[in-house]
Amino acid sequence: MAKERIFKFTDKTAEAEDQVKEITAMSFKKAVKSFQGGTKAQQVEVEWTTKKGEEFYAVQKLPLGRKIRQAALIEKKRAALRAAKEKAMSR
Repeated sequence: MAKERIFKFTDKTAEAEDQVKEITAMSFKKAVKSFQGGTKAQQVEVEWTTKKGEEFYAVQKLPLGRKIRQAALIEKKRAALRAAKEKAMSR
């Protein structure tokens, strides 16, 4: 049976009582995706223990796994530049 791990997220931008949050998940990626919906931080510190008992620490940039959203933002920026160029041409 797979073992769920406890990930401790430390958010330096949050208030004192909300800085450390524990999330139980099967993998690092699932834990980060679960956490990132409730924060506006750009990066967080994550601590967890592996199956073998090793302690790990990582600083993770957020958001993780948002390539579709990033593509939409780039497309929006291109459309704005195209509109500005057309406006300049019509003068």
